[in-house]
Parts: sequence; C-alpha cells; structure tokens
Amino acid sequence: YFLTTLNFVFWTVAVQFVIGLALALLLNTKVKGRGVFRGLFLVPWTIPSVVVALLWRLMMNNSYGIINWMMNRVGIIETTSFDWLNSPNFALPAVVIAAVWRQLPYMMVMLLAGLQSVDRSQIEAARIDGATFMQTLRHVTLPTIRPVIFSSIWIAIMNNFQMYTIIQLMTGGGPNEATYTLSIAAYKKAFTDYNFGQGAAIGVMWLIFLTVVTVIINKLSAKSAENL
Repeated sequence: YFLTTLNFVFWTVAVQFVIGLALALLLNTKVKGRGVFRGLFLVPWTIPSVVVALLWRLMMNNSYGIINWMMNRVGIIETTSFDWLNSPNFALPAVVIAAVWRQLPYMMVMLLAGLQSVDRSQIEAARIDGATFMQTLRHVTLPTIRPVIFSSIWIAIMNNFQMYTIIQLMTGGGPNEATYTLSIAAYKKAFTDYNFGQGAAIGVMWLIFLTVVTVIINKLSAKSAENL
C-alpha cells in the first residue's frame, strides 16, 4: 500500500508540476487572451472531487467513453472497448490523470505568482549575455522562485497523500489492489473490516512519513531562501 501511494503521489505531483510550470510560463508572457485562458484553466479547481471522479469515470468508460473514442480515431488504440479502470496496468495512470486535472490549476497559479515576482532586469541581462530560454529558465528563473516551488510541491504531496474521493469513486482501490493507497487501506481496514488496530497503524505510519517529508522540505526551502 505504501509503495502504491508513493507511486501515485510521485507521478501526480511530477506531472502537475511540469505541466503547471509550462502553463505558468505561457501565461506569464503577453500571449493574446491570457486573461481568458487563466479563467478557463481554473475551472477544474472549482469542481468538487466527487464530480471530477464521476466525470473521468464516464469519459474512460469502455462502452461509451470519449477518451477511447478519441484515441481510436487518432490510431493510438485499435478498439474503443479498452477498459482503463479494470486494467491492473492502467488503473493507476487513469487515476493519476484525473487527480492531475483536478489539482493542476492550483499548481499553475502558485508558479505563476512566483514567476511574476522575478526581476525582469535579471532575465534581460541574461538574454543580452546570449543566454537561451532554457539557460535563463535554469539559471535565473527557477532559482529565483525556488521557495515557491518547494511550497507548491509540499502542498501537492500533502494533498495527494490524503487523496481518497477520486480513487475510491473511480476504482475503489482495484483492480487487484492496483490503486490501493494508504487512504483507501486505512478506511477499509477501520470501517469495512472493523480492524481499527491496523487502520490506526496505517495512520501512524502515514503521519510519521509526512512529518519527515515536511521537515526535509522546510529545511530545503529555508536554505534556498538564504541563498537568494
């Protein structure tokens, strides 16, 4: 259960950070209609997790889901009856996609706020010295917003370790416990099997791990802030 949780949290946080950073960089430019795009990108964050889970479950349905239809039309899959949520290999990625879609706006807004605080003169000086976009991003932009990055990642880790609603409504921890995370395990052990001892043990292990992660991230964040 712990390894499944780590796998879920890692991929969810990593994907939403990469996509969130890309969108934040895009919206930080003078792209036409960026105000409209900002509003549209925030829509998933306003939708309750219950609705998100049911929405993605319908879209990934193996009988009438639009995901299979679209992937079949572009030639990625051969049949529209591919069953995402009952496949041991694809159930977890399906849940990750839904979780990323739900949480991406928050990551994007946090990183966008950090990007808007970057001193433009530093970026312009780097470009005058001949730095490429990627060099400027790596050596100027990202080091400047490092405290924001640490805070955003920490909040994302906490949220995904607590993720219950989307996983439960989409897969219920299955198939073959492929999406059986700590939150699902703690609930089922305590309130389905009525084994409160195991449920409490899972909660304690969960708490200890998150405490260690929090201490590490806080130290890294404080160290990066001192180096600015």
